[in-house]
Amino acid sequence: MSTTSSIAFKSKGSLLEGVITTPHDISGPYPAIIACHSHPSFRGHMGEDVISAICEAAGNAGFATMRFNFRGTGGSTGIHDKGKSEKNDVKSALDVIRRWPGIDKNRIAIAGYSFGASVIMDGARMLKKADKFALIAPPPKAATESHLSKDNRPLLIIAGEKDRLSPPDRLRKIFLGYKTPPSLRIIEGANFSLLGDEAEVGNTIVNFLQD
Repeated sequence: MSTTSSIAFKSKGSLLEGVITTPHDISGPYPAIIACHSHPSFRGHMGEDVISAICEAAGNAGFATMRFNFRGTGGSTGIHDKGKSEKNDVKSALDVIRRWPGIDKNRIAIAGYSFGASVIMDGARMLKKADKFALIAPPPKAATESHLSKDNRPLLIIAGEKDRLSPPDRLRKIFLGYKTPPSLRIIEGANFSLLGDEAEVGNTIVNFLQD
């Protein structure tokens, strides 16, 4: 059982829509995860399959979950800003979940899929209150330039074996250069869309968060 709340919160001149779900059948404080969707220009939104699978798996494991639409997406106001102002969107989401009743402020992870992963990597310095990160199909260019390269926090990378946009071999070389090399999970036979493998993505992230 869980309790789901539709929310609206401010982020640098925009009003963003989101959903927070908390466990109903266990006592808090609850660990939490924020899930950030893929590129809105390619139909990315908070209800896409990968994001939904992450939230479902985490919720089943006793986590509170938060997902939201970046500015200019769905019912969120503002204009898509190619990842620049979206950094503030993630920071604002983190501020919201930290204030939410029953949340363990010391156990809040952030996950991002493709564009969402890119925004997290670029805005890592603004996300000091997050304790772990999970990046699904992270763009190689963003990974090369990311502030996470000098970060000590636990990091999980998930990529499809046949992903041509985020090739696993290229990601492996980039992330091995990080100060704290991340855990890397390659999903056999999967491409960028991870179609049919969404549940495995969600379960892999939950296992990472529970370690």
